[in-house]
Amino acid sequence: MKLDLLWWAGWALCAALIALPLMAIPLIGPVAGFAAWAVLAPWTALIGLAAVHRVLPRSDPGTFRLSGDAGSLRWALKGWAPSVYLTLFQPVFFASPGFQRLVLRSFGAHLGDGAWLTSRTVIREPHHLSVGARSLIGEYAHLACSFQPRPGMLVVAPIVIGEDTLVSAHCHIGPGASVGARCVLEHAVVVGPAVVIGDDARIGAGTAIYRSARIGRGARIGKHCVIPSGCRIADGQRIPDGTTLAASERSRKVEVLS
Repeated sequence: MKLDLLWWAGWALCAALIALPLMAIPLIGPVAGFAAWAVLAPWTALIGLAAVHRVLPRSDPGTFRLSGDAGSLRWALKGWAPSVYLTLFQPVFFASPGFQRLVLRSFGAHLGDGAWLTSRTVIREPHHLSVGARSLIGEYAHLACSFQPRPGMLVVAPIVIGEDTLVSAHCHIGPGASVGARCVLEHAVVVGPAVVIGDDARIGAGTAIYRSARIGRGARIGKHCVIPSGCRIADGQRIPDGTTLAASERSRKVEVLS
């Protein structure tokens, strides 16, 4: 209930900030007033919501009970402003690289020079995101810095993506994941929570990498593979297309199942 009220209060504040430029209509007339509103509304909303976002308590990584402890409340407080703003303005205004960088940095994202998220990249917690220089995050890629593994439990962790890395369209990256420099994640790759992918790795389209797996430097994983939780892929190892792997609990050596 508290989180629902917080969400609606956030929308109400955002609506007030968007409407703020309309106060100029009595002074400059309806035509000029509505033109000024169309230009200024994204900026008044950004300034107001980013200012509130900056003064709210930080959202720390961890595992929390939803609505039951301070960690989940701080997560909700810190996340509503960027979530509301990006829902409204990202699809149109992120076509401008300069405005995109300003918005994401205003909400706490760490972006290297030339890093680029498209207007359809899904990110609602930029304060938990770091993207290296010249990296590209494709359309409908989902960068999820939090998730609920079961009802009432919340996991929050940052996502880190290195320099010169491509995350293609429709990929999904979970909280706590780290993708190294010069990597390529092809179409619709799923990277689970706490997965680590080393530098110069390439992951084929449709491959799923589950929780806490480790992918070594320069590894090449084919298309439509399944890498299970806790699996270790050695540096430079090649995994053929369509492979399903299992990790031995004792040796951690990879066995091909199918």
